[in-house]
This record gives sequence, C-alpha cells and structure tokens, in this order.
Amino acid sequence: MKIIDHEGRLFGKISVIDLLVVAVVIVLAAALRFKSGQAITGTSVPEETIVFQVEVYGVCSYIADAIRVEDQLYDLNYASGGRSLGEVTEIQVVREPGTLVAALDDGTAGPVEVEDSVNLLLTVKGSGLVNGKSRTINRVYDLGLNASRTFYTDLAQFTGTISNIF
Repeated sequence: MKIIDHEGRLFGKISVIDLLVVAVVIVLAAALRFKSGQAITGTSVPEETIVFQVEVYGVCSYIADAIRVEDQLYDLNYASGGRSLGEVTEIQVVREPGTLVAALDDGTAGPVEVEDSVNLLLTVKGSGLVNGKSRTINRVYDLGLNASRTFYTDLAQFTGTISNIF
C-alpha cells in the first residue's frame, strides 16, 4: 500500500492539503493559548501616588479663575496614555501681578509685570511608576523638573513648568 495515492490522499483516506490546514489551525490555536496565558508586561508593577507642582507665570486672571481644585490636568502636546496627568489638589497665588520673562531695552532679559495677571503654583496628584529618580505618570508620561509644557483643564489652557516632584 502506498502512503500517498494517485489522488493525493494520505493512506487513501485524507487529503494532504486537508492535513496541512488542520496542522496550521492547531499551531495557531496553540500560539493563541500560549500568548493569552502570559502575564502582561508592566501590569504586575503597582502604581504609586506621585505629587508634583506646576508653576504658571503671567496667566490672565480669567484663566486663573477657571482653574479649580479637583480639576483633571492634561498635557496638550505629549501623550499621557489617554488619561489625565492627575487631579489639581491645591492652587496658590504666588505673586500678584504676574510676571513673564521678556527682552529688555538694554539687551538683557528679565521679569516684567503683566497687567491683569497672576503667577500660580498648582499642586497635582497623579499615579504612576517610580523607578529610582524617574517618575512616569500613566506608565507613559515622563515627568521632568523644569519641563515647560502646555497644560489644560476642562476650562483653561496655559503654559506651566514642573518645579517639584514629590
């Protein structure tokens, strides 16, 4: 008796092509089972509470009034995993009137008072990973001291600098 007959069947009963299709389906099912049984990288690492402060200079009074405690803080330009960076827990008016750094007539740069504005210090509480000196909000957003970014809440958009990370 031949192993493959003239019609391409194995031992005269099953087609070689059918056998290959069944083998591919079994390999795919085994790979899917193995992949779904593995632990997802990173989810077993617990997130910690990260508190940071954002300094906001020379923001208009009406924008400062729109920022509220318990607002969620987002970053306009950098990916934060689709979630907020954290919740604003405290708002301090640092100085009235607000100041901005501007070019002066003598060619130097220095703080200049901005009419109808204030400087703010926002304290934000979020959660993320802490690895040595590195702090990552939502597992993807790197916090860095002195990083100047465009932030927003539901009612306000402003530029701020991360001044402290606790």
